[in-house]
Amino acid sequence: MVLVACGLAMAEPLTLAIAKAVVVHDPAPGQVALNLKMTPDSGRAFAAFTKANVGKTIDLSVGGSVVMSPRLVEPILGGEVMISGKFGKGELRRLAERISAGKAKVTVDVSAQ
Repeated sequence: MVLVACGLAMAEPLTLAIAKAVVVHDPAPGQVALNLKMTPDSGRAFAAFTKANVGKTIDLSVGGSVVMSPRLVEPILGGEVMISGKFGKGELRRLAERISAGKAKVTVDVSAQ
């Protein structure tokens, strides 16, 4: 996963509109991931954000809790993000349900660290 932003510092986190949230098999053996597909407008905003913030660490949050803090090494232009790592299938399924039901916002911001 690569995240980037457009040069301008954002005062507030970018809230992403998610068109589809689904649990998928991760390429790592025995692992699962949460694939988030953004709406076209959110995909463009996220691409601009990631272009502007290449080289920085960003926080991706779901429902106000940071779920991952990757360092952006290149822009993410495809309008999709995968959340993987320390999560079990049940936990990812619950996140997907909350996101799909509109009960949990997905946001990105430049990390304070």
